[in-house]
Formats: sequence, structure tokens, C-alpha cells
Amino acid sequence: MKQYFLGIDGGQSHTTALVADTQGRILGRGGAGPSNHTREPGGRERLVTAVTKSVSEALAAAGLLRGKSIRDVPFASAYLAMTGEPEDKVDIVNELLRAEHLVVGHDAPGALAGALAGKEGVIVLAGTGSVACGETRDGKFARIGGHGYLFGDEGSAFAIAVDALTVALHCEDRGQEHLLTPALRKYFKRDSLKAIAEDVYAGVLTRDRLASFATKVSQLADRKDDASQEILEVAAENLAEMAISVVFKLGLEQSKQTVPVSFGGGVFNSRRVLRVFAELVQETLPRVQVVPPQFGPEVGALLLAYRQAGRKTTPKLLTQISETQAQI
Repeated sequence: MKQYFLGIDGGQSHTTALVADTQGRILGRGGAGPSNHTREPGGRERLVTAVTKSVSEALAAAGLLRGKSIRDVPFASAYLAMTGEPEDKVDIVNELLRAEHLVVGHDAPGALAGALAGKEGVIVLAGTGSVACGETRDGKFARIGGHGYLFGDEGSAFAIAVDALTVALHCEDRGQEHLLTPALRKYFKRDSLKAIAEDVYAGVLTRDRLASFATKVSQLADRKDDASQEILEVAAENLAEMAISVVFKLGLEQSKQTVPVSFGGGVFNSRRVLRVFAELVQETLPRVQVVPPQFGPEVGALLLAYRQAGRKTTPKLLTQISETQAQI
């Protein structure tokens, strides 16, 4: 009997599912909307829709659905790497999927497994929020951050946008005009900075929407705006500190081999952030090398599905994943 494996990356903006066979051949991919924070209004419904739609599309692409529901297709192993509170999603996912090995975990380990192809090392993720984690060769795991916008998320897109609005408000209070001021008003289509701040407090402007302004800050930094450059450099410093903390927490600073540190999330699309981040990490830890991710988090979730079923991440498995991923 053929066995199938499922990896799902569920985030704040989208959900991606991959279905693969025992050899690592990816047979189908599916996509859907967000699957985070089931405690929020409509959260359970969003999760059910995201998992059902993404897995249905992946199974259909693999030729395995054939009019059945996703629960009618048993998996040898399934790993769901989910942002938000994974423990709140377990019961819901168990109603939707059948698998001999079924785990609902945080999104960071999936991103780590994908970025480093299951090898030892560290990853820092900076999108709307921020988190860092790492794993040693013998399975020791450590995580820094991921505490949300009130108690963490340093270096995140949200933090960058908040800093930008704060700088602009302070300048305005002192009668100083700043490039950030017209940029903020235009971007959010508001007549004043005060209106932007009030809409954030009122929930009219969501965290995700405010965080999206980080891209504009990066553009202003490229235009040599000093304040925007400083905001991005502070973000890079915070992200570097997270990476360094994970390395020390795992004891990898004592490694005799090169320790890879990877990265992910939209904040790292800023060349300035990536450059400062890499410089600070490698200056502090000479044996560390900052490397781009080898695979995305959805492949990482698939690799964790294989791992929990007792399958090793061999070069042959990775080659099959790489080659078939490009074909779907």
C-alpha cells in the first residue's frame, strides 16, 4: 500500500499544503487563506477553510482526492507548522485529517527545517512579527521571541511601522516636517498622522495593514532618508541579537564547524536589514555563516512529517523534493 506524507505551512496571510510520496516526490500543492489565531472571532472557521481548501487542492493535483473529503485520504504522517497558538488547533485538525503520525506545531520549526534542509543551525523570521529558533545535531531545540506585538516582535515589520509613525508624530509635535509624514498620510489615505494613530487604536487599521508600511520605510531608506535608515538598522540589530542569543542558548558558539544562520520573512527583503544583520552576527560569532534558505517553510513542514515517521533527511530525498517542487 502506498504511503503519503503531508506538510502544511499556515500563516497570517496564507496557507500552503504539500503532498508527497515515500521517496520525496511532491505530488501536489494547494493554497488557501490565513489559518492563524483561532481565538479571534471567525478564527476556527478560517482554520477549517484554510486546511480543507489547501489539502483538497494538493490531493486533487496529486490525483488522490477523486471526489472524497480530505479525511477519506489517510496519511502516513502529517505535520502542520502553524502561526499563532498550535495547541488551540489540535482538536480542530484532528477532526479534519487522518494520519498515523499527526502533529500541529509552531511555524518556526518548519521554517528552520526548510531553510537548513533539516540540518543543525538557526533561523530568524521577521514578517509581521518576529521569532528565532534553532536546533542542534542531537535534537536540542531553542526559541527566542514570538511573544506578539505587545511583548515582543522586535525587528518585525510591525515594529518598523510603529517606529516610523512614532518618529513622524514626534517631528510633527515639534513643528518639523519629515519625509515619513507625507508618506504615511498617502499610504494609509488619511488627512493626518493623528487620524492614522486613532484608527490603529480603534482597530480600523489592523496590525497586518500597519506592518505593511515597513516596505515603504525600506524604500525611503534607499532614498537616503536618515530616519528610515536608522529604523531599519535598529530592526537589524534586534534580529541579530535574537540569532546570537539562540546560538548561545544551544551552545553552538563552541562548535568547531561552521554554524549556519538563515533568515525568512518580508523584513529581510530590505538589503540594508540583511546586510547589517549578517555583519553583526558574523562579527560576534566568527564561526557562524549567514546563508539564504534552501527551501521554504512548506517543504520544512514536509521534512518534519518525514522525520516524525522515522525517515531520515537523505541527499536522495532532498533531491527528489527539489526536482519535483520545481515541476508543480
